[in-house]
Amino acid sequence: MNFGAYTVALVRLLALTSTALAAGAEPHWAFQKVGRPAIPSGVSADSPVDRFIETRLSEKGLKLSTSAPPATLLRRLSFDLRGIPPSPEELHAFESDARVNAWSLWVERFLASTEYGERWGRHWLDVVGYADSNGYFNADSDRPLAWKYRDYVVRSIAADMPFDRFLQEQIAGDELVGFSQDGDISPETVESLISTHLFRNVPDGSGESDGNPLEVKVDRYSVLEGVIQLTGSAFLGVTLQCARCHDHKFEPVSQGEYYRLQAIFRPAFDPEAWLKPNDRTAGVAARTIQESVRHRIQETDRALATVRESLGASIAPFRRQLIEERVADLPEAVRKPLIQAFGTPEKDRSESMRTLLKAHTNRVEFSDAALAERFPTVRTLQSALETEKTRLEREKPSPLEAISMLAEPARPAPMHHMLVRGNHAQEGAEAPPGFPAAFGGETFEVATRTGRTPNLKTSGRRLAFARWLTSADHPTTARLMVNRVWHHHFGQGIVPTLDNLGRSGGHPSHPELLDWLAADLLEHQSLKRLHRLILNSATWRQSTASDGSTGQADPSNRLLSRYPLRRLDADSVRDAMLAVSGELDPRLGGPYVPVSADNLGQMVVDETNSGARRRSLYLQQRRGLPATFVSTFDGPIFNPVCILRVPSTVAQQSLALLNSEFVRRRARSFGLLLLASSGDEKVWVREAFRRAVGRVPDRAESEMSYDFLASQRPFHAGESPRNAQEQVWTDFCQMLLASNAFLHVD
Repeated sequence: MNFGAYTVALVRLLALTSTALAAGAEPHWAFQKVGRPAIPSGVSADSPVDRFIETRLSEKGLKLSTSAPPATLLRRLSFDLRGIPPSPEELHAFESDARVNAWSLWVERFLASTEYGERWGRHWLDVVGYADSNGYFNADSDRPLAWKYRDYVVRSIAADMPFDRFLQEQIAGDELVGFSQDGDISPETVESLISTHLFRNVPDGSGESDGNPLEVKVDRYSVLEGVIQLTGSAFLGVTLQCARCHDHKFEPVSQGEYYRLQAIFRPAFDPEAWLKPNDRTAGVAARTIQESVRHRIQETDRALATVRESLGASIAPFRRQLIEERVADLPEAVRKPLIQAFGTPEKDRSESMRTLLKAHTNRVEFSDAALAERFPTVRTLQSALETEKTRLEREKPSPLEAISMLAEPARPAPMHHMLVRGNHAQEGAEAPPGFPAAFGGETFEVATRTGRTPNLKTSGRRLAFARWLTSADHPTTARLMVNRVWHHHFGQGIVPTLDNLGRSGGHPSHPELLDWLAADLLEHQSLKRLHRLILNSATWRQSTASDGSTGQADPSNRLLSRYPLRRLDADSVRDAMLAVSGELDPRLGGPYVPVSADNLGQMVVDETNSGARRRSLYLQQRRGLPATFVSTFDGPIFNPVCILRVPSTVAQQSLALLNSEFVRRRARSFGLLLLASSGDEKVWVREAFRRAVGRVPDRAESEMSYDFLASQRPFHAGESPRNAQEQVWTDFCQMLLASNAFLHVD
């Protein structure tokens, strides 16, 4: 191949593509206002979703598969809405439910559960790159307050907050309530301010940034660039970062428009007036109270330091006297330099002084207790110090509840400039705030003027942006959300590229259905309604079985002539193991559960931690060092966000199921749970399957289970009967947790 000619041809193609876009090529479907297509007629289905699906299937001579068995459907529903399997009691209640509308009532039951907010909150946190660490190169420092944003998301989704309000609060909650950096934080405004942590999710190493001014500037601009990347993938559905250095080669976004979008966020992320991550926090109180508490804490800390210094000065003569006594028998040539070295502050000691002190450690090192024993006056001074310390610490005010948030100073918005070919050292033309023209709708100036909140002290730019994004005229926001929800229910989106609806993205399999659902979301602003439309359809309730006739007509099942077999995601694998073993800790919210390295270098949760058995949502989400078990099963990878978790099948997964201490512990608890119930081997095998895979075993599975149990007993023949039985059932439960039936949803 002539690579030189190939390169020239590729460059020409890119140039032609860019020229065609600039010349106003035919507008792409995703940049057109969402319409409300007519629901197809001529099919027997009652559900609007089914009518669209069946119409496309009929064009290929296909039809929907039969419905899956009831137990299979409930397990599928439970994992879809809650991320955990149904309990045996729920399975029994569902299978016994003879009500005509039983299915829709169970959908409502799971939608109303607290687990629904946790499950779908996790999906949103992936989209926006939530993490408990700053994760910028090696600067993976802690974000101790980020969990409050995580809990805000869970609460909002569980409560079915109107979708437009949900987005507006996160983008500009501070401006919605008229807050600026020097303002008060009241109980009425705290939720809206916590929500603004959305854009603080992007990697930010500026807290550890050092080096020359250009390096510092690059670190700060990298945060702003991460904000734009998040905006493009989460809200606009185009790869905006491609336009940082030049006009986008495939999408109708120019370099100038990229920097006009940056200008919207410049007042909150101003590189010239930068706030480091730890400084983007505030106490929940009026500003005067915040200042008063801060002043009193500082005063107390100074008083404590003074007390400590005064004690040091008071006992210094006693320390010198004691050291002179302890070195009195040394030759003068050693004694005098040693006393001098001892009396020199540590930071001022020379290398020879340190060497001399180290050589006579047994003489120059002694405790305060030894000093007090030699000089009773020292004990009196120490006692007085402790009394004063106790008094000061008792009077010291407790720190105010703190939140991590995003806000702007009350001052004119700074000027923003383009960077010539993305070079941080070379600023170009001024870039006023603005929206990309391809998305249509109102101009930024109109949005700012019509959306301004009375008495707003800040720029109002993010608020205008939020209202523009959530308006009925905006073409991509609702489509993106519908497509993500569809993906999580079917394992693939109507458009396969979840963050890219543009020209370089995938083609929709059912464009009319996508628009109909997006229009319905815009009208009702309810994600729970969107779930109902999907989950009550015959399309979602299909069996995974294929009759073999779809091979050529729909080889990838994009037309959905059957339900796709899906493997559990990483969170559900871990959470389901805890659930079936009876160990899942249902506590909601709060600080993260720490993850740390064990002696093998794996990132694990200490099992002695009271939160060790909480849902995976609550484990510490470190960008650089995620929990190993979750990572092994394709947990989120943030770059800087995680739009899609790509499932893999690798040897490490099987090894983890067979050797992981976490899995072994869950299997043992699962086995003990079975043995604690009444019954015999047949009853326990049946119950194990009901708990783990949501159904009873068939004849072949039962026989294999009995054979496995029998084959394991000789390995534990030398143990006590009770211990041998526990080990055998632990082995059996571990194999069940490692099975495809447990790891997949039919």
